[in-house]
Amino acid sequence: MRLKFLSVIIGFLSVSIGISSCLGSGENNEYSTDASIRAFGLDTIYGKHYKFTIDQLRSVIFNVDSLPQGADTILDRILIDTLTVTGWATLRDTAITSTDSVDLRGAINKSGSDGLELKVYSANSAGNAQPRLYKLQIRKRMQDPDSLVWRNLETPLSTSPVSQLKAVLLGERLMVYTSNTQVYEGSTADALASGWQSKTLSGLPADIKLGTVLNFKNQLYLTTESGKFYTSTDGLSWSTKATENLHMVTTVTCIADSMVVIAQAEDGINYFYTSTDASAWTQGQSVPDNFPLDGLYATQQTTTTDFKQVLVVGNPPVAGKAVVPWATMNGIEWVDFSTPTGVYCPYMTNPAIIYYGGSHYIFGGDFSAIYNSQVGIAWQTTSRKFLLPAAMKGNHTYSMVVDAKQYIWVVIGQTDKNGTVTAGTVWRGRQNGLPFN
Repeated sequence: MRLKFLSVIIGFLSVSIGISSCLGSGENNEYSTDASIRAFGLDTIYGKHYKFTIDQLRSVIFNVDSLPQGADTILDRILIDTLTVTGWATLRDTAITSTDSVDLRGAINKSGSDGLELKVYSANSAGNAQPRLYKLQIRKRMQDPDSLVWRNLETPLSTSPVSQLKAVLLGERLMVYTSNTQVYEGSTADALASGWQSKTLSGLPADIKLGTVLNFKNQLYLTTESGKFYTSTDGLSWSTKATENLHMVTTVTCIADSMVVIAQAEDGINYFYTSTDASAWTQGQSVPDNFPLDGLYATQQTTTTDFKQVLVVGNPPVAGKAVVPWATMNGIEWVDFSTPTGVYCPYMTNPAIIYYGGSHYIFGGDFSAIYNSQVGIAWQTTSRKFLLPAAMKGNHTYSMVVDAKQYIWVVIGQTDKNGTVTAGTVWRGRQNGLPFN
């Protein structure tokens, strides 16, 4: 019995050895003919991994999010830390490994059929097989997105100095009022601001307050020294506007769908007034003694609770040690944003305020600095990126507006440098990273 089972076991072993011998003698391994890159990635750049996309139809590898401006100083020696390929790949005819740094500057900001060439060989490539070619295109920002870039348009409004002026937007028309009989008209769509035209005003008296010109619902308004109110649909032809026996002191700003002015009531006291049609006025609180009445600039933001808030600065009746913004959410009630600590914005003449790119900024005076604040209370000097050009420094007669594409226009009527008064020019600035909407 034991001999019987032993013979069976020996039989199985013989068959197994025979089969193994047959398989071994006829072995023919098949290797893939595919030559493609399935995944690609670089080592961190400033601590961040940037995702790369592979377009297999065009054989192009590219990053969707552009690398920072200074990344070329890293791309000269960087690891390709992710490379999934069926076969092997070379760069400049050298096999790519995850341990050797490579110079990828030749791929920066290439497009179309340009780029740094990667060669991919399939696993069964013979010595003379043609590789598949990929183009590596690394997108890098040409400019720092946080930098404020200025351009002197070298387009003086006048060959002689202008001692008073006020710039205001009316659609894409940039209207610059320089006297009660003249206005210069340009276009914010003109990148070089080269098409300035001098035009004549009509319907205005001699005592207008240039600094009070205000756009409300695509119509312009201003006040006069005698307390009258004027309006214009085209910025050229003006007519009086009834004011319910109010003595108009100055326009202030617009908030939501209302216009805000300061007017003197029949009791002889100055009050804030609001109106949705510049005809029927609602009286607010009396104007504080230290509220600025001249050279007003206002800027509006939406708070985190989805309310509209306006901040206003200007020349106060009495100069102090700081520029004090005033804030309102309805135009009726106002509060000063004075800062009792050492983080106030130092006093300057003719301060302008803008809410821009998520922060508040104030500049003016001799144009030597810009002051920044997140909420309009604690201020600090900007030390880099968001700066005024050195060539702009000086005591200016100027006016400033921000257009719909977030360009900051500074129109200078005259500049006083070292006791010499010269005719002004037009500057235009914009932060690189802001959207054009």
